[in-house]
Amino acid sequence: MNNELINDPGAAIVRLTKENASFFEKNGFLCLTVKNEEELTCDRVFLHRDFPFELLWEYISVLDADNKEIGLIYNISDFDSETEAMLKKELERKYYSPVIISIDSLKERYGFSYWGTTTAEGRKIEFTIQDTFRHVNRIGEDKCVITDVDGNRFVIESLSGLDKKSYRRIELYL
Repeated sequence: MNNELINDPGAAIVRLTKENASFFEKNGFLCLTVKNEEELTCDRVFLHRDFPFELLWEYISVLDADNKEIGLIYNISDFDSETEAMLKKELERKYYSPVIISIDSLKERYGFSYWGTTTAEGRKIEFTIQDTFRHVNRIGEDKCVITDVDGNRFVIESLSGLDKKSYRRIELYL
């Protein structure tokens, strides 16, 4: 086992690979069988990105229904193409974040801000944010993640790529 991420040599993280882990779908849920000293099958597992903004397909924690870590996928490309597609589909579903290309309107009232946006898919989306300064987060130099009152995430891939009106609307919160 490669423990390059672990500082404590006594810690044990199960590295999930195509040799010891088999993912499958059952009743619309992602499931897993792990073969180590004994075989473990989980009827439902959840994927969690350890680095959700930098490494989309690497260092993926696999959790059971009780939110306990079963193991870690170092890179989903280590699996066969069918499994890789299944894992990507699950991660894209969980981390679905529409990409905002323009901010068409932005109004503040009583501690809430009301956003009207256009996404890269061409959809017009309206959402509400409470405590805007806490929920508009800059990621790196040019990227921004916005979280609305329902926990939905929206991404602005390039702040410098926004049109002038859109940038002026969000500039105060950056």
